[in-house]
Amino acid sequence: MKIIKTTIILSLLVVYSACNKFMDIVPDNIATIENAFTMRATAERFLFTCYSYMPEHGSLSANPAFTAGDEFWFRLNFKDFDAPGRQIALGNQNVVEPYINCWQGIMQGKDLYEGIRQCNVFLENIPNVPDMTEGERTRWIAEAKFLKAYYHFWLFRMYGPIPLIRENLPVSAAPEQVQAERTPVDECVNYIVELLDEAAPGLPEKITDETAELGRITRCIALSVKAYVLVTAASPLFNGNSDYSQFANLDGTKLFNK
Repeated sequence: MKIIKTTIILSLLVVYSACNKFMDIVPDNIATIENAFTMRATAERFLFTCYSYMPEHGSLSANPAFTAGDEFWFRLNFKDFDAPGRQIALGNQNVVEPYINCWQGIMQGKDLYEGIRQCNVFLENIPNVPDMTEGERTRWIAEAKFLKAYYHFWLFRMYGPIPLIRENLPVSAAPEQVQAERTPVDECVNYIVELLDEAAPGLPEKITDETAELGRITRCIALSVKAYVLVTAASPLFNGNSDYSQFANLDGTKLFNK
């Protein structure tokens, strides 16, 4: 009887070991980041993914400029249009799940930190794409840098001093690495402007093939956004705002320049 039990246990151990080895095999058809940059066509699709996080400025529901003010209004019982901006105008903004939340990508807000991560992935891998010209590569890198700068700026514009995501953290990052602190206002502005300055020379003066490329970034757009960033930073909201003179990180770093 003991011999039979021992045989059964050994058999189960062999089967378990075999199953473990089988489960460790990664199927051949599973997509990876590297797959997206093995050819020009898939890399271009990844670039368009980076574009997809652009805030919807023309949307009634996602742009508070349309419905959070009093330029025009809907009657209170107009239930067919319940845009988040309208809720802000009614005084219903909240802390737990804020409307048009671009920090987390909820309540009609795009997840701009996710967009920044996608831009970083693109910038890390675009040098590996074999079948594209250096002119194309330069332009695509410039577009990704612009988008990265713009998403940082939009977060800065909404939330003030923010964590800057210069490079992506690895999946294995420790919890203390993930808990990024806010960056002082001046450093945020300098980094955004630095990215725009790097992007501008690689961008086209204008879109020549409007059928295929209308909506992509040009040098004029990049320089206009740079002017917008600098004017915003020079405004009393960010420049010498005494109301926030004591606003600081836990380590004592002051976030607004007095």
